Amino acid sequence: MNGWTENGEMAVVTGNGSNEKGVADSLENLEVRFVEPGDIKAICGLFKKIFNEDMSEAHWHWKYDKDQSRAVVVYMGDDLLAHYGGVGTDILLEGKQSTAMQITDLMVDPVVRHGVRARSPFYLAAEKFLHNTVGFEKPFLLSYGFPSERAMGLSEKLGFFNPVGQMWEAEWEIEKPVDEKITVKENQIVELTAENYSQYEKDIDSLWNKFSKLFEDKIICKKNAEYFRWRFLEHPAKNYALYLVKGGWFRGPQALLVLRHDNDQSMLMDLLGSSFELQKLIRYACDISAAKNSHKMISWCSDTFKTIFDVDKAKMKLLPIIIPACSATPGPAPDTQKNKWWFMPGDTDYL
Repeated sequence: MNGWTENGEMAVVTGNGSNEKGVADSLENLEVRFVEPGDIKAICGLFKKIFNEDMSEAHWHWKYDKDQSRAVVVYMGDDLLAHYGGVGTDILLEGKQSTAMQITDLMVDPVVRHGVRARSPFYLAAEKFLHNTVGFEKPFLLSYGFPSERAMGLSEKLGFFNPVGQMWEAEWEIEKPVDEKITVKENQIVELTAENYSQYEKDIDSLWNKFSKLFEDKIICKKNAEYFRWRFLEHPAKNYALYLVKGGWFRGPQALLVLRHDNDQSMLMDLLGSSFELQKLIRYACDISAAKNSHKMISWCSDTFKTIFDVDKAKMKLLPIIIPACSATPGPAPDTQKNKWWFMPGDTDYL
């Protein structure tokens, strides 16, 4: 689950001010620290309370038991009041190696009245997290997320983030879904699984090396074979389909497509291409979706790349989801990140 909820809303429930434990009325002696293994059960419980959705321990480990993941918790006694998490990643910043932190799972217990005001548990968690992880001489130079306009306004008011972009949705109608499977030819489309993935890792890394060169003046998260295995094949709660488009004996791999098929709809989660012929890749993805009996395919993109996705009669819609940049700590100015990011649905932690 994204730190801002699946619709981009910050996961803060303020309730009606009632509080059987009296926590909201006596916010003293708060313990603010980075997460420890013994916090997992309490975090999963708060996740359920906030999102009305289960987070298994396996899901927690998948997301947070990584060298680049971080989380701050706020306790009063034995009560977990707030959680502020993030999943770090390597990036290419205008062609140069760097790092960034995606903000995830921002949660405040409903018993905390006015849960996002200054010096509240939420504020203290955010302050500790950002000041220890993001900016110059910190583990991660940049940070980002996918908040709603409302949540973005709140973060901006508290002095944590400034907006640097917005997300769009593209939708393609698939007129003639078919029942038969796509023919897997030697030089066409191969579906990747946990069993055969390792034999195609070099092809994926080759595609990433070519694709990344198209972003020398932009910002893109590192998406090599290791990333695709972790993000999609090893996800403990969702199922994705990965397809490698091969290009014949001498041409090498042409594309990697990741789709999520849900009933009669597919979502294009992510892609790599040997070139920026996105129209061709979208057609491949639509053909695959048709074979899964999908009537439409959707995807998301950051606003800078809207025109690239606006092909084949796509219906384009501006989403109320903002791309933020950290303004709370010394680091690159948010203005230098405007209209720079390449994002698709797979860049979120919740789709």
